[in-house]
Amino acid sequence: MPLVYADTSALFAFFHPKDEFAKTLGTAVQKFSPDFVYWSFIRYELRHNLRQARVDSYGELAWKALRAAERTQARLRWQPELRCDSILDSAEELSGQLAREFSAGSSDFIHISAALRVERLSGLDAFWTCDAEQSKVAKAAGLRVRLLVIRD
Repeated sequence: MPLVYADTSALFAFFHPKDEFAKTLGTAVQKFSPDFVYWSFIRYELRHNLRQARVDSYGELAWKALRAAERTQARLRWQPELRCDSILDSAEELSGQLAREFSAGSSDFIHISAALRVERLSGLDAFWTCDAEQSKVAKAAGLRVRLLVIRD
């Protein structure tokens, strides 16, 4: 299975059936059947966002799907080499190089730095995001990017 770094916007869409990008993400998962990079920062960010979405049955479904995937490691491949301190240092360096050129947010640089680390250590098939500005930074940093946009 290909290994993909999906940022939180993409993973949220993977788990939440009513997210605006859910259909697009579902189509991409069916086509490529990837495993997703999973580590402490993305786990925190994804859990936080899904907790906030637990306001209806779809939000509850998404939360339960995430927890089941974490227990079974279905599609989520834990990356023990991704340590927050070292990734923050890398993100700081990347921000120093590219922050004036792009308007991506600070957590975008963290995700890109983590993806670059996985790419260097074990290979990465692609970086998936629903965020157009983040995709530009990821491309500038040298990642293969799939921008998941809504298609009619």
